Formats: sequence, C-alpha cells, structure tokens
Amino acid sequence: MTYVSEDPWMIVLSLVLLGGSFLIALKTTGQGKYLIWAASALGLAGLLLAVEWFWVTDNERIERVVYDLRRAVAASDVEGVLVHLTPDVEYSQGELTLSSDGTRDLVRNNLSRAKFDFVRVSDLRTSHGEQSRRGAAEFRVYAKGSLDTSLATLSMGTADSAWSLGFEETSKGVWKVNRITALSAPQGIMTSTPAPINGGLGLDPGRIRRLASPRSFGRGAPGSRNP
Repeated sequence: MTYVSEDPWMIVLSLVLLGGSFLIALKTTGQGKYLIWAASALGLAGLLLAVEWFWVTDNERIERVVYDLRRAVAASDVEGVLVHLTPDVEYSQGELTLSSDGTRDLVRNNLSRAKFDFVRVSDLRTSHGEQSRRGAAEFRVYAKGSLDTSLATLSMGTADSAWSLGFEETSKGVWKVNRITALSAPQGIMTSTPAPINGGLGLDPGRIRRLASPRSFGRGAPGSRNP
C-alpha cells in the first residue's frame, strides 16, 4: 500500500493520461463508452489523491519531524529542536556518547551561536517497526553558515554531513528523536565548549579539545541506510 498512501503520483499521472486518451477517443469516435472509461480513470486518480492527502503513514510522520528539525536548525531555533527530543535522548559520534542533559547542552551551546545561510536535507530514508513502535531516519545535510565563538566568528563554508536519528512513538501518531548519531559530522558544527561540557559530564579535556578541533571532523559516506 506504500505507493497508494505515500507516493501515488506515478499512478495518478498514468490514470490522468489514460483518462485523457479516452476523451480523445470519445471526440474522435463519438462512442459513449469512452466517456464512461474516462470518468472512471479520472475518478480513480482523484480517489488516490484523496487517500494520499488524508492517510498519513508513520514513515511520513517521521519524515515530517526530520524536516521540522531542518527548519528549526536553519532558524537557529533551539527550542524548536528540543521539542522533538525524548527525555532520554542521546548524542553519539564515534566513541563519544553524551547523556540526555549533555545532548541538550550540546544543542543549546552550538545552535544558539550558529547562523545559517541554508540547510538542506537529501537522501532521506525512513523505517519503523509496527510492533516496537521504534523508527529510524538516515539522511545527508548540506549547510552553510557561521559559528560565533569566544574568539571570533568562524565561517563554516558549505558543510556536507551524514546523520542517523532513532525515533520512538511517544503517543499516538507522535514520533520523537531518542538517538542522534553523527555518521560524518560537519566541520565547525556541533563542537563542544570545554567549560560547561567538562564540568557537567566529566569528559576528558584532551578528548574535548580533539572534538572541538575542526580537523577532527571529516567528510564521509553515511551508513547502509540514510532519525
């Protein structure tokens, strides 16, 4: 049912073209059967569009959260990001994993200092489990902007990164992010600030300096899938 509920456009276009051909045949031959066939094809196309409009799948709900996050990040809207996170959300990058509080601090510390020219999402792929009510999304992000630091404003240029998000359904039809994984982190984005992160989480200062260094962020391909 995926083609009907999520992506019926090819079927709809085919039905519209078929209906159009029947109307041409009606005009050419004058036979009433072509009018019936044309009405049937166009009516079915309209029905499919109505189903797509009103029938929202869980994959579409997860996609909406991803695009809501994109809009919030592009606007440097910290609360707009945090509202889509579960209370136990965790951020991970390589061997580093932050607790829920650390993850939220990371979002606040970085997004509040970032200004974006654009943020684009591509190669978005989603999945979910009917029984577990857990889901996932993987995608690439292309972004350009700047990051204010205590020393200077750093231009991020155009950054290419890959992300994986874990989701859980917190209430009927409401999906939130419980895991943020940087598959390849963008240069100059999501860097740690030593004082609050080290003081609050007890991270090794050497590791923090390595994480904060732009050279620690490389460009890489996403995993086998692309929240």
